[in-house]
Amino acid sequence: MRTLNLILLVLRQLLKIHTDQLDALLKLIPVEVPIKEEAYWLHTEEVMEVFKKSRKTIYNWRTTGQLRFKQIGGTCYYLKADIYSLLKKVDHTGGNPG
Repeated sequence: MRTLNLILLVLRQLLKIHTDQLDALLKLIPVEVPIKEEAYWLHTEEVMEVFKKSRKTIYNWRTTGQLRFKQIGGTCYYLKADIYSLLKKVDHTGGNPG
């Protein structure tokens, strides 16, 4: 039990250090700099939820080159603006973006 308490104490101290460092970094970012909508990235699950599309549809768009993506680790990310553009094409072509 004493070892567990010591581990928890060390973890709390590390968390405090990292929190303080993060706060210092955030203070360097100007508040008036908004994130541009076109630079907003969504992961697959968010795309599925927000745009009501299946994982398979998103996968097909990605593998056919119709939707740009970045992969970090095992997670794919998509630009929100690209998804809107692709959905506009789908609406105009009756279901086929290409």
